[in-house]
Amino acid sequence: MTDEYQTTSSFYRGLAATGVVSAVVALGLTACGGEVDNAAAPTPTAPTTMQVQNAASACSALAGAGVPASAIALPTQGATITSASLVAADSTTGLPDYCQVLGKVLAANSADPAINFEVNLPTTWNFKALQLGGAGFNGLLVTGLGGLIGGIQNWPSDEKQPLAMHYVTFGSDGGTTLDGTFGLNAQALANYGGESVKRTHDTALYILKAFYKTVPHRMYHIGGSKGGHESLVAAQRYGSDYDGIVAYYPANQNQAMVMSWFRMWNAAYSTPGGALDPAKQALVKAKVMEACDALDGVADGIVSNTAACQAKFSINNLRCAGGGDSGDTCLSDAQINTLMTAATPMEFAFPLANGVTSIGPYPVFQGGDMAGTLFDPIGTDGTRTAYYSLDEPVIKYFDEQDPNGTTTGFDYRAWQPRVTQLSNLLDATDPNLDTYQKRGGKLILVQGTADMLVTPNQTTAYYKQVAARYGDSTSSFVRYYVAPGFGHAGGTFALQWDPLTALDGWVESGQAPINPVVTDGNPATKGRTRPLCEYPQFPKYKGTGDANSASSFVCADS
Repeated sequence: MTDEYQTTSSFYRGLAATGVVSAVVALGLTACGGEVDNAAAPTPTAPTTMQVQNAASACSALAGAGVPASAIALPTQGATITSASLVAADSTTGLPDYCQVLGKVLAANSADPAINFEVNLPTTWNFKALQLGGAGFNGLLVTGLGGLIGGIQNWPSDEKQPLAMHYVTFGSDGGTTLDGTFGLNAQALANYGGESVKRTHDTALYILKAFYKTVPHRMYHIGGSKGGHESLVAAQRYGSDYDGIVAYYPANQNQAMVMSWFRMWNAAYSTPGGALDPAKQALVKAKVMEACDALDGVADGIVSNTAACQAKFSINNLRCAGGGDSGDTCLSDAQINTLMTAATPMEFAFPLANGVTSIGPYPVFQGGDMAGTLFDPIGTDGTRTAYYSLDEPVIKYFDEQDPNGTTTGFDYRAWQPRVTQLSNLLDATDPNLDTYQKRGGKLILVQGTADMLVTPNQTTAYYKQVAARYGDSTSSFVRYYVAPGFGHAGGTFALQWDPLTALDGWVESGQAPINPVVTDGNPATKGRTRPLCEYPQFPKYKGTGDANSASSFVCADS
């Protein structure tokens, strides 16, 4: 623990010093009958919650306050609180009474954009705080109140939100814009690279201390995709700030991801006949399932044994006679080339940050959903797939630094100095977690095998770097879980799980989650469960029992 997060003894002093809160404390009882026992009095059990007294006035007092620049480790002009209001408990949402604080972190240069933030302070607090990561290019306020943007990714629909579990929750808009044009501003780009994580954290911590008159016992960070990138930024750069972190499918390699997506998109749409229409996409998916679905012991629509699938499935079996496009029952050479481009790692002409030299392959032959990412989802001649929609702003605003720039003919090799600079600024690929490990922090990585945006090989490559650095001690603070059939938040198995309770349990008790049970949220298969296995294991059917129940599966190596 750092001085910022108090020990048990200072914890009591902090409570005694304030008239704003009262602690709910379980105390040991003295001997019966009022007799004096010469033995030492039992140590009181540490409080698990505290109740804010006069919460309305304590909340409104924040509205007139600000956060000094000295409270934020990175350069700013401090932060302003634009509103602070007590929100009553809502039986519909399940949220408790809380003080909702909205404000802005002001950039050191007034010409640079501010970071908008929200901090939610429950009037009954468990002494723990949760920072939530963003998504895409950021630009939307992460409220911390639940939902697609304001909550934890893949959160079970029937679970209480963290705020309802008495966590302080907070997030920001990252100080950016949805369209990526912020890449023309150096400070906004630095915020996108991870500096907003620190500025938001320090601001929220100051507000939290002002409200409760004490500091949190635990600080957590959870995010997915871009938010997962921010989770890894928290672990790698700001490890002394956090006790536990969860990174879902972390988009931790900006330039590598964009260049690999652009490579695949070019194969599909810059080569005549390279794209697959929906019928051909369905053909590939069906043939993959035919070859690989049952390799885990049961045909359940999920490719779980991806290693065996890779060895068994061959796309060349679908080649049209002569290599031309003769219909939707086969693939042309140009279409096979597109798929093989995705299924082959991209080797870079020069190393990126932390020595990264490649990315991929992508799981086109392991059940990955290509519709909307690699290919136009409705089969028209449109080419603005997800890959292109993400590539274009990065290439124009980040790499070329030109609002009138173009992706036509873009070759990253001609932009080596800028690509390298951006990789160093934006990527979260550093395996050095020494500060975080020494603090006692715990890191959970979660990745789906069918993710076509963040390839599972990308997350696996990072985990292997960490494991190479820490050897046998890796499992003491890092666990990497792989979910078959899970894509980028959805998939054939639309994972739902409460990672916060699992993370908190690991931090508090030292017991890491062992094959936790996760649930499928897809309407057609809703409620089926699987064990969440640690890499490189996968859920294998035992041979008997309900194929929709996790109890019928074991985590296996092969």
